[in-house]
Amino acid sequence: MVTVTMPLFCKEIMESDNPYYLLYGGRIGGKTKNTAVISTITQLMYPYTDVVVARVSYGSLADSSYAEIKSAIDDLGENISEQFVLKKSPLRIERKGDAGTIYFIGYGGSNTSRTKSFKPKHPIKVVILEETQELKNKENLDQALASLRRRFGEGVKVFILGNPYAIKTHWFSKLIEEKKYDPDWKVMNVTYLDILPFINDYDLKEILKTKLLDLEYYKWFYLGETTGGFGTVYPMFREERYCITPSEWEYVLANSNIRPVGAIIGGDGAVNRDHTSFVPLILLNNGQAVVGPIFDHDPSRDGTLGYHQLVQDRLLYWFETITGMFHLGTLTEHRMRPLARQLPIWMRIDSAAADLIAECRFFLSDRCDVGPVKKDHVPQMVATVQSSILNDNIVIINYGGIHNYTTNKFIRNKTNLLAEQLMSLIWNEKQDNYDPTVPNDTSDAFTYADISWFKNAENIQYFNIAKMMNRQTLMIRDILKRKE
Repeated sequence: MVTVTMPLFCKEIMESDNPYYLLYGGRIGGKTKNTAVISTITQLMYPYTDVVVARVSYGSLADSSYAEIKSAIDDLGENISEQFVLKKSPLRIERKGDAGTIYFIGYGGSNTSRTKSFKPKHPIKVVILEETQELKNKENLDQALASLRRRFGEGVKVFILGNPYAIKTHWFSKLIEEKKYDPDWKVMNVTYLDILPFINDYDLKEILKTKLLDLEYYKWFYLGETTGGFGTVYPMFREERYCITPSEWEYVLANSNIRPVGAIIGGDGAVNRDHTSFVPLILLNNGQAVVGPIFDHDPSRDGTLGYHQLVQDRLLYWFETITGMFHLGTLTEHRMRPLARQLPIWMRIDSAAADLIAECRFFLSDRCDVGPVKKDHVPQMVATVQSSILNDNIVIINYGGIHNYTTNKFIRNKTNLLAEQLMSLIWNEKQDNYDPTVPNDTSDAFTYADISWFKNAENIQYFNIAKMMNRQTLMIRDILKRKE
């Protein structure tokens, strides 16, 4: 007989019939330790079944999950530990007599199908997917579960473990909210408060000091709460402040002298599975700029296209849309046609997408100035964008989604795509680039437009010229009216 002391949340798991368990929370919550114990006990209770433990990076398994399960086996006593054989090439723990195996695999990276060839010897009884928030997107998780489901045995328990980012728009945070309403899933917030009897005094002291000195950090780091801004690249950006509706934009045009005076379009080309995005920054005569409809081509959703076909069959239609919406190119008001003037358009594209630049020049060079963006290091570009946001130079028009130019259908989304990415971007560990798990194609395109304009202080003179031209236009309009 083996006696095991575990937190109460483990009792709830052991007594539940749910197949899926999403355990999230802050650090020192006992998720990894206790699921390791559960998987070991299951191996003993159900011979001739297997356990799968996976992390994003296979290289980190030996020092984390593998060591944790080895420790759990040793804690059960010598009579138990001698039933298992530890092997490292590849990583696995086998129960003697071919009675079951604990497999350790990696399931992250750009190859979302890397688990398809996995074939255990016996039906799978327990699955543990750790540090799930480190996956770039939900597709990696879905692909892994789809591959493993074919091997599930009766009464399987699947554990999805993760520490949420502070941002509510991250895909893992959305997954937590989604699965709370799925009857097959049990979603549990597991924190240090659930394992207080098992925490040493040193850890507890540090936790309480953090709570006293930095409550916001404490809520995220130890409780796993998505506080909304902590740790993000643009903590100053708030959707309710910087996003307006199309009707609000129309009201501004109707009740003020604010008018578009030009546009600068930022473009980010696809690399591997990334999106191709274009973000139009409509320059106004008051020095501000508004973001219009966004072009977004997702190869996983819309199919893979060469740049020539993409620009010719997709981007050109979007370009016509925005030039018409904001009267870019020429002033089209009937009475002012004799005085029509060009509203300049610049297009600045990531220099890494040389083919995309060439295609845009081929199709659009007679209508706008197309060229590569002059990029700085990411922290320098971020500083420019942060300054634009803090100075209220940027406003985003939220159209409630984006138009898909492949299906010619409108894809609804409550949160604007650019706003969502600006709120989601976080730094990597070195604080010198974005965390690769968070999509940044649209925000990159916006950044290229923003830095191309607002980084150059001389561009402010353009608005002075535009204001002067606007006054001249109004004067001529008054003369024409008097002549009538």
